[in-house]
Amino acid sequence: MSNKNEELKTALFCVVALLLGLLAIVLTGCEKLIEQEPFYELTTPHSQYEMHDLTYPSNDYDASKIT
Repeated sequence: MSNKNEELKTALFCVVALLLGLLAIVLTGCEKLIEQEPFYELTTPHSQYEMHDLTYPSNDYDASKIT
């Protein structure tokens, strides 16, 4: 069974190794850690669609009846 000093040294070694690894990634300029699928932008042809005004029923309210 290991004592507390050995456990502390092991934990400190792991933290230092992790920080050195992150520092190496930052210093080498690695922009992405994992290869991603290429991004494809979907575009819809605008010639197929026409703009229409929105129509909705308009009710004329009498303000004297409301109050």
